[in-house]
Parts: sequence; structure tokens; C-alpha cells
Amino acid sequence: MATLTPAEPRERMVVLDVLRGLALLGVLLGNTQRLYSGMFAGTLQGYQMTELDIAASWFIALLIQSKAQTLLTFLFGFGFAAQLLRARERGEPVIGMYVRRLLAMLAFGMLHIGLVWWGDVLWTYAVAGFVLLAFHRVSNRTRVIAAALLVFVPGAIMSLPGMWARASSLLYPSDAWPIYTRDLLAAMRGDDHGELLWQQIRFFPLFSAAGIYSYQPWLVGRFLLGQVAGSLRWFDRDGADHLAVFKRILFWGGFLGAAGLVFSVFQVLGLTRSAEQTVVREILLSVFRELNYLGLAAFYLSATVLMFQRGRWRQLLSAVAPAGQMPLTVYISQSVIMTFLLYGWGLGWNDWLSPAGYVGLSFAVFAVQVLACTLWLRSFRFGPLEWLWRAVVYWRFPPMRLSVTRT
Repeated sequence: MATLTPAEPRERMVVLDVLRGLALLGVLLGNTQRLYSGMFAGTLQGYQMTELDIAASWFIALLIQSKAQTLLTFLFGFGFAAQLLRARERGEPVIGMYVRRLLAMLAFGMLHIGLVWWGDVLWTYAVAGFVLLAFHRVSNRTRVIAAALLVFVPGAIMSLPGMWARASSLLYPSDAWPIYTRDLLAAMRGDDHGELLWQQIRFFPLFSAAGIYSYQPWLVGRFLLGQVAGSLRWFDRDGADHLAVFKRILFWGGFLGAAGLVFSVFQVLGLTRSAEQTVVREILLSVFRELNYLGLAAFYLSATVLMFQRGRWRQLLSAVAPAGQMPLTVYISQSVIMTFLLYGWGLGWNDWLSPAGYVGLSFAVFAVQVLACTLWLRSFRFGPLEWLWRAVVYWRFPPMRLSVTRT
């Protein structure tokens, strides 16, 4: 039987590392502005917003929120397809390797939640990733149809008047959210790290519970779109063989993203609110919201691939590739850094940072991460958590230092 082996560094598609790095920056921006800050629970109510704060909030809401995660989930699906193709070419077992990757990811997610931060997405990716096995041998046409249904239908159903409240009540009492968020926010601002960890573990199931109705299908739908791109090898030679495809995606993604962006502007301004919530209205709002997410994410992706074909842009964009080459390490280290900087057990900057400050802080932290990843990869083959992940998946310790060669 062939021995399972991780991808060699020379096999990497640099543009994918760039895309992954940019997506991680977007995730950091969105998480810092909304989750690390506590703004998801309205903790800045009454805060006097400056013009810079308003601009920062619009920037996150219109151009970053959910678009970066859409891009990251697409890349996850692509990675699944690439793993299957590579395993088949080498004659390696396919399903067992993939299942071990997901189980390892699930373990990382649970440890992340228990030891660092309650807003982890690794476990959700792992759970949704198992569903991809059902689409292992179907056609791309079937995957696209399934993706459309999973992306649009559950969200539309959950947007119907009163549906979210009724669905949530099946899992938690109606007063659970204000009570649990109050206790969590108090722990975030306190200096008792043990109490914080307990409140995070307590809050995590509530925060995640409602996602079984729409968020998990939302993930699987995006995974499937990435799987289609992976099976068609769109990113071979950094996308150079499919430039016509990416140009079409740029046009249609820009068109759909712009249409959805108009809706998002109306939503931020409160123009979509109405005293009467009709079924048709709520479904249309849900569809436009998803078109905004998918369209802008597709636009970002295709624009990056097309710019990457030009020498100067390639050199500039490649600067973030090291972060994309160490996504697990970067993602979890973001939680460690941000909770230390913002929470009461660390420096407690949540007490004075504004929305604009969160954006600036996110860019600064990511710049430090890119530098650290660049320096690390000069000596090592993998990021530390990527190395550990491979050791678990392949049941052996892969060489870490670049000077070590395989035999």
C-alpha cells in the first residue's frame, strides 16, 4: 500500500497562498470589529462615533464581513478537491486521509474554544467538511445545483418572519441570549482568566446552536463551489491556464457584488426595515445578501488571480503568501494575540478602542504575522501547527527544517 505523504513545498500554488493570506486578513478585520470587541452584543451603544469610526464600520460591513469567510470557505473546498486529485495520482488512500484531516481539525477547534476563544470556526469547517464526502463521486453539475440550494434556501427559510426565534427556542429558552452574553462580556472585561474560559465554554453552544439551521448548509454550499474549481484545476500554474474563466468571474462577480452592495448600503442605512415583514420581502432580502457575499468574494478572487499574472503585482501580492502558507498557525495566533490585547486578563484595550482603532489594530497585527511567517519559513518547511496537523494526519513526524531532505 502506498504511504500517505503531505504536499511538498514545491507543489504549492502561490496564488492560493496569497488568496488564503488575504482571506485571513479579512477574517481578522471582521472578527476584531464584531466579535473580539464585543460589538456583536451592542457593547458600543451610546459611543460617540467620529467620521473615521463611521467610515471604518462601513468598510467592514460592506466590503469585508462574510466576504472574507466566503473566500476562505471556497479555498477549503478547493483544497479538498486538490487533496483527492493528488491522492489518486499517487495511489494513496483517499477517504481515510481526508477523514483524519477533519478529525484533527475538529480537535484543534475544540482546544481553541476551550483554551483561547469562543468564536472558533475550525470545528464548523470540520463538521461541514464531512458532508463533502457525500459529493465525492458526483458530477460538477450536481455540485453546483446542490451549492445553490444550500446557499440560498436555508437562509431564505430562516429569514421568514418569526422563524429564527422559533428555531432558536427549540434549543435554548428565549432569555438565554441576553443572560449568557451579559456574563461573557463581564468576563471579557474582567481579569479572571479562569472565569473567562468557563464563560466562553458556556457561551459557545448558544452562539453556535442556531447555525445548524443555516450556517452549516451555508458552509457546505461554499465548499462545493471550491470543490468544483479544484476538480477543474483552475489554479494550476497559478491560474495562468484559465485566465478567460477568471475574467468572466471578474465581470459577473463584480456585477452581482455591486447589486448586492446596493442592498447592503440600504440595509446599513436602515432603508430595508419595514413595520410589515412579508414572506416575499424577507426572501428577496436574503437572496440579495447572499449575492453580495458571493459576488464580491468572486470578484476579489478573480481580481487577485488576474493581477498575479503581472510581474509587479505578483511581487507585491506574494508578500502575504507566507501567512497563507501557515493558515492554521495564523488563525489561532490571531485569537491569542487579540484576546491578550483586548480582554481584561491582558491589556484590556477594549475599554478605549473605537471602530477605527479596531481596523488599524487588525492591519498592524496582520503585518506582524506576515513578517513572522516570512522569517519562520526561511528555516522551516511548515508552520508549527501545520507540522503538528500533518504529524497527526500522516501518523509520522514530517521533516521540519528546510535543510532536512527526504529519503
